[in-house]
Amino acid sequence: MTVRGLLCDLDGVVYRGGTACDGAVEGLQTAREAGLPILFLTNNAARLPGEVAAHLTALGVQAEPDEVLNSSQVAASYLRQHHPVPEGRFVLPIGGPGVTAALDEQGIPVIEPSEVLGHGGSEIVAAVVQGYGAAVNWSELAEATYAVSAGAYWVATNTDATLPTERGQAPGNGSLVAAVAHASGREPDLVTGKPHAPAFEIALQRIGLPAQDVLMIGDRLDTDIAGAKQAGLRTALVLTGVHGRAEVDQAEASHHPDLIADTIPGLVPHWTTG
Repeated sequence: MTVRGLLCDLDGVVYRGGTACDGAVEGLQTAREAGLPILFLTNNAARLPGEVAAHLTALGVQAEPDEVLNSSQVAASYLRQHHPVPEGRFVLPIGGPGVTAALDEQGIPVIEPSEVLGHGGSEIVAAVVQGYGAAVNWSELAEATYAVSAGAYWVATNTDATLPTERGQAPGNGSLVAAVAHASGREPDLVTGKPHAPAFEIALQRIGLPAQDVLMIGDRLDTDIAGAKQAGLRTALVLTGVHGRAEVDQAEASHHPDLIADTIPGLVPHWTTG
């Protein structure tokens, strides 16, 4: 199997916090030297692409902001293409600055939670895009609930229940989404992050290659591998993150990667030989 482009997860594949994963820097550099386009695909909706690229660069991994695709960007691109906002209405961003930035990037009209009441109330909100943000507060969740209850199209960037921190597991975006779901009696109309199809649809558009020519490198069977397989991509599990060979042995067929490697350099022959 020879591939022409890479989608690459971040946490557990390229880095763990402030430390590069074993082999990540040299493995990705080999892919660069072979001429492969690389797109870093992450469910983290909170950080701006430029911040992620700067983090990668500080670790020794070559990266530009336009080589980072987060779940907020997926949500904004998918919304523009499949659910355009009617004239005179807005999208309500709930989450960190990455959510609003992604919508702005796509030219989608945005109204902030604090502005809704002054512009006529929830009826002017055509869609809600909800992504993780450490500073999300009750009033913002309330505005999301009002809009969702009024019939707004509801997009969650991901539904991960927890977020790993240095002190353990903390509430993730899925927990905040669950609060709105519980209050409104609805579930999101769309989830855009891995393993859901929009993440891979938009990523393939960005990288400009057909699915069968692209290798998804990840560390989680349930998100990276299962989602990419469903979208028709080749898949590789690296053993620097969440899941290992024991989990592969126990997993159903839809979660089995095409390749397993201890680190990214173990995959190099698949993009350097014909």
